[in-house]
Amino acid sequence: MEYAFLLYPHANARYRASLKTLAEAELALLLRALGLQASATWRTLGGGDWLCFEADDFARDAWRLLCRHSAAYVLAIRQGDALCPLDADRPAYVGEDLAALLKYKGKTNEMFTELLINAALASGAFALQGDEPLRLLDPLCGRGTSLFLALRRGWHSAGIERDKADVRELNQFLARYLTYHHMKHKKEENTLTVAGRLGARQWRYDLADTPQHYKAGDTRSLCVALGDTRDAAALWGAAHFHLLAADLPYGVQHAAQNGGKPQSLQTLLRDALPAWREALLPGGAAALAFNTYTTKREDLAAWMEQAGFAVCRGGPYEAMAHWVEQAVNRDVLVGVRA
Repeated sequence: MEYAFLLYPHANARYRASLKTLAEAELALLLRALGLQASATWRTLGGGDWLCFEADDFARDAWRLLCRHSAAYVLAIRQGDALCPLDADRPAYVGEDLAALLKYKGKTNEMFTELLINAALASGAFALQGDEPLRLLDPLCGRGTSLFLALRRGWHSAGIERDKADVRELNQFLARYLTYHHMKHKKEENTLTVAGRLGARQWRYDLADTPQHYKAGDTRSLCVALGDTRDAAALWGAAHFHLLAADLPYGVQHAAQNGGKPQSLQTLLRDALPAWREALLPGGAAALAFNTYTTKREDLAAWMEQAGFAVCRGGPYEAMAHWVEQAVNRDVLVGVRA
């Protein structure tokens, strides 16, 4: 049986140029998570480029995982010269627009952020968890794109950010969104302590997709902490998250801050990676996007291994580098906590 995925007609021409390469690598990771080594091929059908592969029929959990492909727009089976559309099993816990509505300079493309989440999901031990809500951490969450995508999947999410303006805008946007859509929710603000000191201010949202689920206590949480990413494990406890996804600072304009002073990315990562690993459950995976113009792949791999990650190598893991703009050539590195 030949499956065919038509990619989203992405509005960003720069990203669209890289989309085919990224889509093929992402599909390979998802198939590998299902124990399949199917080779994908490109076919031009009806004037569109379709990513095709052969496989037997899929069980529900396996098909749902494939339907989460970040770039898949139309899913179909190819039978001779005919394409038979398939239902995409990707229910949205909240509105599909949640991650896309908030616009700002420097925002990571939400489709790429979804790929980053899928790379971590496909590489760890939790790809086929059925309907169990996973927990995702973004230790450099900015204004929360990854947190919103996790919530859209019906997962719990948590993020850490040091920029007060980013956290304020995230809170304002999410509160407006939930109110506008009449979603039952509770918002709490509290302080989290680390080793007897104030570690972070936290805003926690507990919400549900229906009033009935909210009343029954069947809720999902989104937490954002204004604090230090090096406290990731201490803030919510060790071995708490199934997945970690982060888009690392690209350059001087996104320089990490430590007490208000510029801090090199190398210093930040060497300090933070052990805490990020500790925050993950055994078998949990971290997917990190980085700028190859400012960070060498082999250096980042070495820092991850020094922190105790098993870095994933070969095949699709070496095929996700892509040009973003003049100063940014982005790549992805994935590591698993043993």
